[in-house]
Amino acid sequence: MKTCFPQRKIYRNSFEDISPELYVLSLSRFCEDLGSGMLVALIPLYIADLGSSFFTGLPLVAKAGLVTAVFGLFSAITQPLIGRFSDKIDRRRPFILFGLVGYTFFSFLYSHVTGYEQLLFIRLLQGITVGATIPAVIAMVTHISSPENRGRAVGIYTTIRGVGFGLGPIVGGAIASYYGFEAGFHFCAFLGIVSLVLVNLFVKETRGPGEPVLEESSGNGLVSIYSLAGAMLMMMVGIMMIVALLPEYEVRLEASELSLGVAVSAYIFARLLFQTPLGSLSDRIGRKKLIVSGLFLSIPLVVVMGYVTSVNQLIFARALQGVLVASIDTPAMALAADLSNGSFTSSKLSIITTAQAAGMAIGPIFGGFLAGYMTFVTPFYACALLMLLAGFVVMKKVEEPERS
Repeated sequence: MKTCFPQRKIYRNSFEDISPELYVLSLSRFCEDLGSGMLVALIPLYIADLGSSFFTGLPLVAKAGLVTAVFGLFSAITQPLIGRFSDKIDRRRPFILFGLVGYTFFSFLYSHVTGYEQLLFIRLLQGITVGATIPAVIAMVTHISSPENRGRAVGIYTTIRGVGFGLGPIVGGAIASYYGFEAGFHFCAFLGIVSLVLVNLFVKETRGPGEPVLEESSGNGLVSIYSLAGAMLMMMVGIMMIVALLPEYEVRLEASELSLGVAVSAYIFARLLFQTPLGSLSDRIGRKKLIVSGLFLSIPLVVVMGYVTSVNQLIFARALQGVLVASIDTPAMALAADLSNGSFTSSKLSIITTAQAAGMAIGPIFGGFLAGYMTFVTPFYACALLMLLAGFVVMKKVEEPERS
């Protein structure tokens, strides 16, 4: 009987030692990520109704891959630049506000495009503005957490904002099915306005430590961060290539926009359910072993996704993928924050977020072009090989710092 009360106290304290500012920041991001999730499902399907003057001979899956890739590419280019600049001036909040303004404006513009090339250019610009927010937000999460609770803090943050991103494809698919794409884009813009107001009113600026430790930036810590970034790049390629294949899945599985939205969201919601517990687990047993296990277990699952014969099978496979990604992504971000040692946080964490954005850029092109010009299952085998390589990179190159 006595052991029940200490366990209950530990469980309660695991949430009490998290700063309330983390919940405010996470909630402010919820609305924007709901809109971003909608766009992930809406845009690849929307291009089927658009004419093209320059990319006329490009397969539909390749077009979907390209329009998704330019967003990730320019987001990846923006993130390290903004990360260094925000560290230099020790400010994060202005970059978040700038990114939300751009996100809102360009979401509204999607409803007025008349051709594929216009949509491609708008998606490029939106990638720049959204990329400005990512290193700033992750740095804020790091500043308001400690090494002892960082895995849990990252898990809580990504879970709350991820609920919005997870609902996005379902909401986007439903709005497109019943009210049309234009209504979906307008709703995304409205969500951007709500998020902008929340950040402006309730999110306060954070500050980095006054004395950065430069020596640790040039040693094994930086090698480990770049190795983690390589693993995250390969993981994101496997996750995001599915976006370019949505039009092909729609035909092969005779699926509706709504059912495909559910398939996209299944991955996100499964990931959400396990992010916080797996983040807490990494606080206790270490982060590296969870990352490696998740990468190796992802290999057979990625191959299976190339052979699904129904939407239900696709939904189930994506849900399993979400669980495995939760065991990789949350511990990896917490480990990168540990390795930064509190110095130049935005710059160092932007290495990880840039790799994620690059994976978002490469994945759709990777999947779209291989499926369009070779066979549908080719990108799945290629992705499995990347997961295998990523697992060995983390095993051999990443050193986890000791914690007292």
